[in-house]
Amino acid sequence: MLALRKIERAVDGLSLDEIEAPGLPPSGYAKIKVSKAGICGTDLAIFNWVPFLRHMKVPVVLGHEISGIVEAVGEGVSRVKVGDFVSVESHIPCGKCYNCLRGFTHVCENTRYPGVHIDGGFAAYTNLPEQILWVVDRDVAADIAAMFEPFGIAVHAAMDGVGVSGMNIVIAGCGPIGLMTIMAARALGANTIVATDRNTMRLGEAAKRGADFCINVDTGDLKTRIIEALPNGPDVFVDFSAAAESIQVAGDVVAGGGEIRLMAAPAGTIELKIERWLHRGLTIRGLHGRRLFATWIHAMRLVKDRRVDLKPLISHVLPLNEAREGFREALAGRSLKILIDPT
Repeated sequence: MLALRKIERAVDGLSLDEIEAPGLPPSGYAKIKVSKAGICGTDLAIFNWVPFLRHMKVPVVLGHEISGIVEAVGEGVSRVKVGDFVSVESHIPCGKCYNCLRGFTHVCENTRYPGVHIDGGFAAYTNLPEQILWVVDRDVAADIAAMFEPFGIAVHAAMDGVGVSGMNIVIAGCGPIGLMTIMAARALGANTIVATDRNTMRLGEAAKRGADFCINVDTGDLKTRIIEALPNGPDVFVDFSAAAESIQVAGDVVAGGGEIRLMAAPAGTIELKIERWLHRGLTIRGLHGRRLFATWIHAMRLVKDRRVDLKPLISHVLPLNEAREGFREALAGRSLKILIDPT
């Protein structure tokens, strides 16, 4: 079968190869015939060979945003059966560490990922642990089911802490998950939503998806423009940008007692005026992934009840042999969500 793999421990290092399809799944695993798989920001980080991913297995089939059909099951599998239509949770928790035992499996100390530690979904077939498979109703399109993993991050970002209902919020960074967070926040009752980015195409999309104010960070002083939109400051500031300026501004503009939710990590160290954060009683929340599987339940409700329509975020659906073009478009900032069809 054809598969897109990371084969070199270097920038790019991708290869489109003919490899042997996986055989019958081992105990606790299911064999998935992949319907669609999305290109994620993590895949772009793998392409760029950022330091925090250099522990990954190479070679490995990439892709962790996956939908597909269960074609076979290994011994002991009981959560899914042959013929089920599934979406995939990308975190494989160990179930044994301190965090897992306390119910924080989404931040398992020993988390593994498809497309990083085991073969993922940029191929026609993949074997995956049953523990990360989520059965989806057949009336949900394969394109949408492949987006539940990133949408779960957006729902987590919107629901954590004090939530967003009735709140004035800033969402910094309007990539696919930032845009999904705008949609989730609007559906969950946010009052005023301010979106920031430097990509004019994505800011235009943010306005379509429910943002009340869209600020280009390259035009004018960011702090001033946020206060112009929200004179009392936001109650919640959600940062997907990982930009030092955005995180520094967050500490200056968030209303007293408000929350900063950090969803992405800066590449290096940044200077922060912690005294200002402390004296204004801010809560800083570092968020990762989704809560297994509470976030999935809420995300499914928003889609099934038509509160959120993810389809407009799909900018490309490409065959597997054009996957490199998808990476080029995403790296250039010319896309929203790019899906790969390996069939």
